[in-house]
Amino acid sequence: MKDAIVSEVREIRRQIEREFDHDVNKYLSHVYEAQKQHGDRLVRRRPKPLERRKAV
Repeated sequence: MKDAIVSEVREIRRQIEREFDHDVNKYLSHVYEAQKQHGDRLVRRRPKPLERRKAV
């Protein structure tokens, strides 16, 4: 039984692989450049504040 969503995701992955000649470093360079260009759109989690414990 084929899952349509899984098939679609795999096809998109194959397209991305072809676009970057199956080279992970080319793909990562593209991702890092996109992060620099659109950094204001990225979501960043704030670190959780440390809980202060009372001395026993």
